[in-house]
Amino acid sequence: MDKEKYEEFDKIFHPDNVAVIGASPVSDIASLALMSTKIRDRVYFVNPKYSEIFGRKCYPSILNVPVPIDYVIFGINARFVPDVLAECIQKGVKTAHIYTSGFSETGLPEGIELEKKLKQVAKGKIRLIGPNCFGIYCPESGLAIIPESSEEKGNVGVITQSGSIAESFSYFGKTKNLRFSKVISYGNASDFDCPDFLEYLADDAQTKVIALYIEGSSNGERLKRALRYATNRKPVVAIKGGLTEHGSRVATSHTASMTGTPQIWKSLFKQCGVVQVNNQDELVNAVMAFSYLNLPKGNRVSILSNSGGFSVIQTDLCYAEGIEVPRFTDGTIEQLRKLVPLAGTIIGNPLDAWPVYYKIYEKEGNLADIIGILGSDKNIDMLVVQFDQFRYIRRARQSEAGEHTRTLIEVMLKGMEYVRDVVGKPVIACVVIDPFLEDEEDRKYNLMMKHAFERRNFPVYPTLDAGIKAISKLYKYAARSTSNRRNVA
Repeated sequence: MDKEKYEEFDKIFHPDNVAVIGASPVSDIASLALMSTKIRDRVYFVNPKYSEIFGRKCYPSILNVPVPIDYVIFGINARFVPDVLAECIQKGVKTAHIYTSGFSETGLPEGIELEKKLKQVAKGKIRLIGPNCFGIYCPESGLAIIPESSEEKGNVGVITQSGSIAESFSYFGKTKNLRFSKVISYGNASDFDCPDFLEYLADDAQTKVIALYIEGSSNGERLKRALRYATNRKPVVAIKGGLTEHGSRVATSHTASMTGTPQIWKSLFKQCGVVQVNNQDELVNAVMAFSYLNLPKGNRVSILSNSGGFSVIQTDLCYAEGIEVPRFTDGTIEQLRKLVPLAGTIIGNPLDAWPVYYKIYEKEGNLADIIGILGSDKNIDMLVVQFDQFRYIRRARQSEAGEHTRTLIEVMLKGMEYVRDVVGKPVIACVVIDPFLEDEEDRKYNLMMKHAFERRNFPVYPTLDAGIKAISKLYKYAARSTSNRRNVA
């Protein structure tokens, strides 16, 4: 993206003043969201029905607002939007986010015609986001789409045609320890479309990984160019909504999108180097990996586990996802035999070694050292540390279970940080709780461990299946990037 266009986009995400047209003291999510962030003192309310909202003056028209406005949010009936948009142009507004629905996504002639009129009014005079969308969430500037949006800045950029998915990501930020650079919901794309935002986020220094939900495109060639532009700069993880006949029908009515066959989209993503996932959980899990981990040098993983039977299943799962579970070197085996009790364990990869989770009080040869040995093996590129021993610790330690868990967490983190920061290999945690046996005490310790790992910037997954699928995406992207560099050279 050239410098002039990038600066135009960056100004959209960092407006000086914002107006909400159709603001209301009741059920107005846009006003509530903006009043919850640092931009609150630069927000102006417009609605002829009110003289005051949230203790602030409310103006009858955008033309009455006494300061220049860069960015407006429309929350009024669709049939009034074109005329009020003309007033925004007269005011000198640069960008309008049309929250309102009732346009071409309805499939009705009057909705389609209304969107055509909207585009005619705007053409060459004001830029549009939407209609039928949640707009922009940018923690740095204070633009938000829900009142609960975090103001913490992060490195994940999200582009989605669906407003509800944009909203969900805002909530996931708190539960999955994700923080965002920008989140964009663009709806019907009457003006700005997915390729525009892809090119912008591709050049945005704050964005490390791009999550994409797309239902369709009116310009496949432009989308293809934008995807290639973005994936040559950073990972793009994508869901294509509407891959089945029925899903395609819903997508068309949702955002008036041209969809296409699953084969076309799969081929497009593969050609462009997009990491395709099947559902929102996989999208979030993959984004977590890209957000927190460096790319691995290969696909070989070591798993620290606590079950011989599950170790077999875990290995099968890895190979199904293109991940190898190789033998340790002889030197690693020799070191482990000195530290891991032989009874009830399997000294191999995965390392089935439930007793080591109790080997935490020794100054040398404890669990931290064992984790370090696994991660240092030259046959290993990534490390997975799995834990599901909450109930066993409670049984074995009883009244001391809480203190044991806190000590265990610190010892595990010492080893994991050594592998990540000193050895330089990606490390993830799988903190598993049995959904059939859990109780409040289990959940307390589960959250204690999960939050401790998250605070130290390790991605945490609820199952090994989720974690393995996430790092497989990480590896496949790394392999493609390496291949591309070789081809260029």
